[in-house]
Amino acid sequence: MPASTYAEYTIAELLGWPLLHFVWQGALIASICAILLAVTRNARPQLRYALACTAMLACLLWPALGIVQQWQEPQTINLETAIQLAGKASISLDLVWVRQSLLAAQIEAWLPLVVTLWSMGVLLMLMRLALGLLWVYRLGQHGNDIAVLTQQWQARTNQLAYQFAIRRQVQVKFQQDLLSPVTYGCIKPVVVMPASLLTGMAPDMIEALLAHELAHIKRWDYVVNLLQNLVLSLLFYHPAVWWISKRIDAERELIADDMAAAMLGQTRPLARALQVLDKLQIAAMPQAAMAASGGDLLSRIKRLVRPDSQPWHWKMAAPVLGIAAALLLVLQTQVNATPESSEPSVPSAPVAAAKAEPATHISAYVKTSSEHVLVVDEQSGKVLLEKNADTIVPIASISKLMTAMVTLDAKLDKDEAITISKEDVAGWHTNQVKLLPGTVLSRQTLMELALIPSSNAAAKALARTYPGGKPAFVAALQSKTASLGLQATHLEEAAGISPNNRSNARDIARLVKAAAGYPELRKLASRSEGSYNVAGQTYDYQSTNSLTASKDWDISLSKTGYSKIAGRCLTMRTTIAGKPVIMVLLNAKNSDVRTDDVMHIRTALEAAKPG
Repeated sequence: MPASTYAEYTIAELLGWPLLHFVWQGALIASICAILLAVTRNARPQLRYALACTAMLACLLWPALGIVQQWQEPQTINLETAIQLAGKASISLDLVWVRQSLLAAQIEAWLPLVVTLWSMGVLLMLMRLALGLLWVYRLGQHGNDIAVLTQQWQARTNQLAYQFAIRRQVQVKFQQDLLSPVTYGCIKPVVVMPASLLTGMAPDMIEALLAHELAHIKRWDYVVNLLQNLVLSLLFYHPAVWWISKRIDAERELIADDMAAAMLGQTRPLARALQVLDKLQIAAMPQAAMAASGGDLLSRIKRLVRPDSQPWHWKMAAPVLGIAAALLLVLQTQVNATPESSEPSVPSAPVAAAKAEPATHISAYVKTSSEHVLVVDEQSGKVLLEKNADTIVPIASISKLMTAMVTLDAKLDKDEAITISKEDVAGWHTNQVKLLPGTVLSRQTLMELALIPSSNAAAKALARTYPGGKPAFVAALQSKTASLGLQATHLEEAAGISPNNRSNARDIARLVKAAAGYPELRKLASRSEGSYNVAGQTYDYQSTNSLTASKDWDISLSKTGYSKIAGRCLTMRTTIAGKPVIMVLLNAKNSDVRTDDVMHIRTALEAAKPG
């Protein structure tokens, strides 16, 4: 049966990521548009209008393409679902682990809220548009307050429409409570004229305004205006879309001015009409209609009376910074999760054997924050879950498990008093255990401090006082590594400070299983807290693995690790669904996401337990 892909789609992921990506995409589109408009500042307004409309169309299509890609690309499922699928005998499952940055994980948690707020905004914008359309419709229904003049101007409008080669019937109406001509309608266009202009303008000025509105009708600008407002409703949250929309409005008015002036054979009547509109300080019309007062009236008047070339201004170079910022943002914050490798890791199914019929082959895409994961059933040795388990990486303080085993193998006196030296405390040490030079502690106490609060000074003191000193201790480490068959493991010091203390998740699982064979290690490495005494003063400490203190967990051995290069590491032996399980998680971004991975793994394994 052909392979298929299993994925969980949510509206939040499907819409959320494209909407967030449009933050930089919109800035990039607007910046490029601004540069092109600056370059063509002295060209015909038709060219600038086409550029602005293209930019607006790109603002719509780019997020739409993002939604399509989000739908087509492999989506992730949660770990519980993946393991439940793996437990079905009729399904052959490949887990493809997906790398997800901490930033992506944090953003993804807010996607449902982002999509909800966006949906509410779109609804409000659509209501705004609907109210504007309703206002225009009612304006046309009642806009015939001066019936005596209607026939006269209707005849003149018909003549102008004929000159514009407009085949549609254009209706003219007059309205008392209107301060600027308004045009609406596609198939049956209507021009509503303010009745107040009949006494404040000469006939040739009114004729110029009518010619301007007929130019809009000739070009079907009302349709573009509606589409423009729909894009604004969908992408209302981005200032770049509003800026592009204003540029479309401005260039559209210039085109209509040119067409009206060309039809009338003169520019001054229209310029004087616009001057009157400017003096009236027209209030903004609803965006569902187009008003003659659109754009910058003063610049339109100046352009009609004395057209000049527009000089270059240094501010026109500002969009270059917008392009640079958008590109920098997309390079630094590739927040969409991507598969870590082209070859998916194939875990063994956590339940029984397959049925006789052919299995359905499915690839499931699963997110974890830890870079390397291995979960093993200790009794059977079956790998329940793995992710990059063979990659050799620094393991930091997980090295202390081997330090403890080598110390116990030497059968040294546990009660021997050891004095902390300056060499032991040099470098980085834990915050909760700060051993000072000259402090005297038993070897047993040092082993506890190395394993539970992960004291580097305690581990170095154990190595320094090993028979034969540190060289002998390192030799013992390497001998123990070889005897356990840990071929991917290399250790050169006791604390895990060195980045050369390296291993992989598979070797660490073997290391944990070997350490579990030491009763003393099981006792120490499963404790959640303890105390030690120095000069009559008692100091408390807690385990670096907070889960050891939880009553919900049955942990029989645990060790964490951390360094800048190794990230947050954790290995532990615990019981899940009645079976001893060894978990290894390496290179998580922080302790919280590492703990989240552990909790998801346990929930998934418990869900996969046969009923």
